[in-house]
Amino acid sequence: PTGNMEKMEEAIEEVMTNADRFGYRPVFYEVRGTMIPYLHDHGFDFIKLGEEGFVDVQNFTMSGKKKKGERALMNKLAREGYTFEVITPPFDKETWKTLRVISDEWLDGREEKGFSLGFFDTYYLEQADIAIAKNGEGKVVGFASMMPSYTDKMTSIDLMRYSKEAPSGIMDFLFINLFEKAKEDGFEIFNAGMAPLANVGESKYAFLGERLAGLVYRYSQGFYGFKGLRNFKSKYVTDWEQKFVAFRKRSSIAFTMLQLMILVGKKRPLSHNQVVLDFPLDEEAKNPDSE
Repeated sequence: PTGNMEKMEEAIEEVMTNADRFGYRPVFYEVRGTMIPYLHDHGFDFIKLGEEGFVDVQNFTMSGKKKKGERALMNKLAREGYTFEVITPPFDKETWKTLRVISDEWLDGREEKGFSLGFFDTYYLEQADIAIAKNGEGKVVGFASMMPSYTDKMTSIDLMRYSKEAPSGIMDFLFINLFEKAKEDGFEIFNAGMAPLANVGESKYAFLGERLAGLVYRYSQGFYGFKGLRNFKSKYVTDWEQKFVAFRKRSSIAFTMLQLMILVGKKRPLSHNQVVLDFPLDEEAKNPDSE
């Protein structure tokens, strides 16, 4: 939920009243810690879902020992002729064809996820700029779609995808250029998105639902590589904010988590005002200890 916090209790009451009218049981997904007191007073319990990462782009720098590897990567790709560019809508048919081919290569025959995870939708992607990475021959090998921005303080992306011929480290290349562009454009914060189910259920004293969420985290690497996603983002994120799932106290935690897994795991038609955010990993990020 977002909006005027003075109206929040009234808004929650209205949501619950309408849910009861239709026989639904509401679940609040990816809520901030500041929402917990409001929802707790309305009979909700919570489990931690993950953490959202933020990058302080005004203080972002490539100098220092910690960024030695990233500097080497950027210099290598620059020598090989890789370039970064931001293109603005409307996009022509040839651009859509190029981006679709890259997206399909990234999917590699697998079904897209949906709901809170971004998927390829031309109408939605047409609403904002798209950052592209080109190789030395001028061929687009990766892209990142910008989130439509309604503030001059924070910016973010939705999808980030790359072709099979993209080099290892293409995500770093895109992100670093995006951070620097955000800094030049006067933004303060870059929202790096969720690291789903991060640090959840690791304690032996954690609640059953949190342990279940932890199992989902550990055994659902495959396609989206949630653990690798956290490791990758940690290279740049300067601040993490916890996010929670809020569910009715008499609800089954296990059933709620299962429903969320099914919801996120199945692509749904985009409603054109829905905001989605997440991005995949390249092979290097999936295997952070492989170097």
